[in-house]
Amino acid sequence: MSEHMPDAQAGAAAEEEQAEQPSAEQPEPEKEQGPKLVEGSQWYILQTYSGFENRVKKTIEEKLRVATLGHLVEEVFVPGEDVTRVKNGRKRTQHVIYFPGYVLIKMKLTDELWHLLMDIPRVAGFVGGNNRDPQALSEKELSHIRSQMSEGFRQATLKDEFDVGQQVIVIDGPFANFTGKIDEVNVEKNKLRVLISILGRSTPVELDFDKVKSQTE
Repeated sequence: MSEHMPDAQAGAAAEEEQAEQPSAEQPEPEKEQGPKLVEGSQWYILQTYSGFENRVKKTIEEKLRVATLGHLVEEVFVPGEDVTRVKNGRKRTQHVIYFPGYVLIKMKLTDELWHLLMDIPRVAGFVGGNNRDPQALSEKELSHIRSQMSEGFRQATLKDEFDVGQQVIVIDGPFANFTGKIDEVNVEKNKLRVLISILGRSTPVELDFDKVKSQTE
């Protein structure tokens, strides 16, 4: 029996060596797929009911699957972001939508696709051109939207920092160290109207966001 051991070991070694060598017929591993690209696709804006943007997006994706028209659509996009903030010592996550009432869609628009989109509940129509022959966004308009998205995020953050009725302290300017209550928040102008007690009278004063801080800080 011992006479056959070297042959058996040699055979096992040969099998092991052969197993280590890659087979010529072995397929190469698949490369990761990048973002889907649709030739001739352009960006369009759909107007929706405010508050239903993500529901419309989901419905579009479902109907594209059923109608097998997904090859015409590159992306359906609701500009927004989940933002985590700390306020009064409490952490909370909020989904901020930058353009309430609008859904962006990059697609190669056909008659069949147009009818599919118009039949979706809570879709009011297209923005730009006319509803039957919508106008695609230009690169300039896309750049402007991206800029507005950044501004929208900043304004949403600032708006979350200040609320009507909140007690604040003025930290700069002629009213420095005065305390008051926020009466109005104007996000577009980055202004607050603060009611400050001056000589025993409540006086409204307009201040920039960066001129005050919360009294609880």
